[in-house]
Amino acid sequence: MIDILTNSSDPAQASAIARIVGAGDSHHRVKTSKAGLADLCAHQQVLDGVDLLILDGALMTQQDFDTLAALTAQHTDLTCMLLAPSPSADLLIRAMRAGVRDVQQWPADPQELQHAVERIARKITGTRREGRVISFVSCKGGSGTSFLAANLGFAASAVGKRALLIDLNQQFGEAAFLVSEITPPATLADVSAQIDRLDPAFLDACLTHVSDSFDVLAGAADPAKAKEIKPEHLQRILNLVRHQYDLVIFDIGQSICNVTIAALDQSDCIFPVLQLSLPYLRGGHRLLDIFRSLGYRGDKVRVLVNRYEKKGPVGLPELEKALGLRVAGVIPEDRASVSASINQGVPILRLAKSSGVAKSLSELVRNLLLPPSPSPPSPANSGSAALRKIFGKPMLGRA
Repeated sequence: MIDILTNSSDPAQASAIARIVGAGDSHHRVKTSKAGLADLCAHQQVLDGVDLLILDGALMTQQDFDTLAALTAQHTDLTCMLLAPSPSADLLIRAMRAGVRDVQQWPADPQELQHAVERIARKITGTRREGRVISFVSCKGGSGTSFLAANLGFAASAVGKRALLIDLNQQFGEAAFLVSEITPPATLADVSAQIDRLDPAFLDACLTHVSDSFDVLAGAADPAKAKEIKPEHLQRILNLVRHQYDLVIFDIGQSICNVTIAALDQSDCIFPVLQLSLPYLRGGHRLLDIFRSLGYRGDKVRVLVNRYEKKGPVGLPELEKALGLRVAGVIPEDRASVSASINQGVPILRLAKSSGVAKSLSELVRNLLLPPSPSPPSPANSGSAALRKIFGKPMLGRA
């Protein structure tokens, strides 16, 4: 799956191209634009994250080809396709010199155009990462989402994968300090305030480099500054990093707002984190209800139990019946190892590699880096009297 931008001064033409390209089976992300090439050069953020630019070349002048050449020189990862009626040999030469990789006739045979796009898509995806995006969401304060998100990122790096943690916790986000003693050079709020400067070099200078393959974009230290972060800022950052990392992790915290919903929408997998007690289950039930209202599928939401003890007040079968979802994973209770890791700012896989927490995080990483498989909801027709009293009829996972 790649990101495609179809461009034509005629909006109807751009939409017609997009409909053909988007009608294939590969589910590419397709957007349209009527901006001229000069406008694309002046507002290059439009091309952030775009893999393939499909241009309507019917009325292109030599000046347009010169502008396109400058554009492709600045965006070396961008592939350009030109659509033109009866393309001549002269047009093919000018297109090639401007950095165009493929020229197709327009109006096009839909199948032929789709096949041409698929050939380009295979080349693009064969040479880049297609990183997974996941989010950790707290069902109630103190559930441990920041600790799990930060240490999962380090666990991914420990098996040779590149991971990025983006701290979206709007209440004094300090996830970076859970795995590093380095003072972050900048925060998500700082990057958002200078979003027009965003490019790989600028972002790299703003990251906390925990290890060679694990980076953290720290959360805003001031809640007031966190409110200045916009969904479009987050989208631009994600467009930039999506193919640079194997795993992009959002630490959402408890806040459900426009910015965090933007992160959840882009996530391949969402982990609501709770503990096995009734207050957490109440919060978990409310959170799953919100996810259902947002239209998230049942296989996208995977319940994670933290600080698990077999002899706790509520058992896993009761939890699954109450929430209508199977538990995707458990992180065992290990107060001593976790406290030492937090207090020293050292990842638990480095401090206590043989601990149950470290082993569970490593297992979670292995599962995440495999193709996801749908998990059917557990039967939800019974449960303890206490849980039935609290929740009433359980919510089933959406297919």
